[in-house]
Amino acid sequence: MTIATIFIYVFYTYLIMGIIFAILFVAKGVDKVDENMHGTNWKLRLLLIPGLALLWPIMLKKLAANQSEIRNRKSEIQ
Repeated sequence: MTIATIFIYVFYTYLIMGIIFAILFVAKGVDKVDENMHGTNWKLRLLLIPGLALLWPIMLKKLAANQSEIRNRKSEIQ
């Protein structure tokens, strides 16, 4: 197995994971990160998928940070 073959496998794995994350994020998570996206049209959400597929690690960190912030707020209220 050459280095180029390994690189291609890593790239395809990254891309497949990105597409899966993008679809799930557009369906459920985008409202949690950006409140202005609540109630937007599906066509607008569809436009987000290519960018999310490439930048999914950044958005995953943002989603995780947002979730921990929400948990902290809930614990302060109780």
